[in-house]
Amino acid sequence: QAWAQSSATSLGQSKQQALEATGTFGNLFTTMGIGGEQSAKMSMNLVGLASDLASFNNIDPTVALEKLRSGLVGETEPLRTLGVNLSAAAVEAKAMEMGLASSGKELDASAKAQATYALILEQTKTAQGDFARTSDGLANSTRIVKAQLADAAAQMGEQLLPIALKVVQGISSLVERFTALSPETQKWILIIAGAAAAIGPVLVVVGTLISSIGTIIGAFSAMMPVVTAAGGVIAALGGPVTLIIA
Repeated sequence: QAWAQSSATSLGQSKQQALEATGTFGNLFTTMGIGGEQSAKMSMNLVGLASDLASFNNIDPTVALEKLRSGLVGETEPLRTLGVNLSAAAVEAKAMEMGLASSGKELDASAKAQATYALILEQTKTAQGDFARTSDGLANSTRIVKAQLADAAAQMGEQLLPIALKVVQGISSLVERFTALSPETQKWILIIAGAAAAIGPVLVVVGTLISSIGTIIGAFSAMMPVVTAAGGVIAALGGPVTLIIA
């Protein structure tokens, strides 16, 4: 929670997005047998790395996060587009180097995940820190603003939550009261509600028409002196041809 407080400016990700991503990675690492504290640290590092990879490769952070997740579960192809080339042999060699496995023994999920994580960090050194280096550029500035707006919306939502809860509870109460009525009463309520819904737009249209007619009448009234004058000219000129032209 403390780490995610400044995620908008430090990562270009909203607090909610950063926490959700760390939660996803954390659950993944935990199911692979990695301890909670280590899982949390690895998860936060990967979320930060996703922002750097997104900045370096000009992609959305969510895309980078998904590619990292794919790599951790053994899907090597998505990470190759980010310059990370993982292979089963490389992961096994890294696990042995880290003392997580013995020669000739199959890697367990924990050793494989930690070795993969280590290789990802090794092969992304060029991109690491890119978000901070280019945070004043247009792309990352835009990401920061979007994340800040998302955080502001979340805070506003928290303030409005009690009001929304009361509205939902009120609607629920109305629904319960409606369902408790007899079918005949329900039918009449629906008929009246439907009529009211239909009358509303009609009244708006009629009101607009009345307003428009009033405007048109006013315009014609303003034009009457001109029409009268034109009529006088036509009468003065006389003749059927002039009248037809007029």
